[in-house]
Amino acid sequence: MDILFSCRNCIHNCVQSPNIGPGSGFCLLHSSVIWEAKTTTCKYLHRKDLPHFVVDEGIREHAAEFAVFSNLVNLHTKEIINKIPYSEKFAWENNLFDPLLNTLAQYGKVDKIWIFVQAFAGGVNGRRALVHTSLVRRYMNKCDTWTSAYRLILALLQEIDIEPHFDPRSLIEEEDVTLAETQFQALWDVIFTKIASLQEYGWHAGLEDLMWATDTLNGGLSELNWQVLQKELARQREKWTARIIDHAKKEGEFFKVSETFLSDEQLFRN
Repeated sequence: MDILFSCRNCIHNCVQSPNIGPGSGFCLLHSSVIWEAKTTTCKYLHRKDLPHFVVDEGIREHAAEFAVFSNLVNLHTKEIINKIPYSEKFAWENNLFDPLLNTLAQYGKVDKIWIFVQAFAGGVNGRRALVHTSLVRRYMNKCDTWTSAYRLILALLQEIDIEPHFDPRSLIEEEDVTLAETQFQALWDVIFTKIASLQEYGWHAGLEDLMWATDTLNGGLSELNWQVLQKELARQREKWTARIIDHAKKEGEFFKVSETFLSDEQLFRN
């Protein structure tokens, strides 16, 4: 249970999940490398696995427990963990280079964050899909509205029924756990993060049917049956897409002439 409240299960650490991303992580909120993400946390934790409004009580309790700490801390001992700036030179010299982590470490140098987020869309790589979904949820959470995020959610939604695939090197090796079992768990790490993104969009947009989109997924989700769920997601994807577009049009936000994505300053991204 502790791992659900660690940096491995936080959207600010996009490159890792409980079963994905060996080695170090990187917190976009604190702009810090995370050496031991499984035992690291902070009061700003935003869980990947479930939409924020569903686990709000638990998140608030966690935030209260760590309220006196402004930075990362050890989940168990509450020992303060100093910020560790990312160094590509150090990564290469110590055989620690991670292409995805290296890319995310450049986040603070990007002028147009929405372009950075969009660049991660597409493909079937499971770890990259985890990064993309986490970035979309961060963007939506930071702007605290749906009007500048609907295009990002629409793009993410078109891939919600695509099966993520994992290179064994991208997975966490646990003793007495087979590769097949880890791949199975990693798949659900990505799928739950994606579904939660749609639900959080529904919360921001005030669309109750999207908030509780899981109610339309029948047995595939509750039984963790990917073959069944994939078909359900493919069927619902078109309905969800139409719902988002129709709502945006009704509200006068669908590709309006004056539309621009929020600036980095408006997002308070750091």
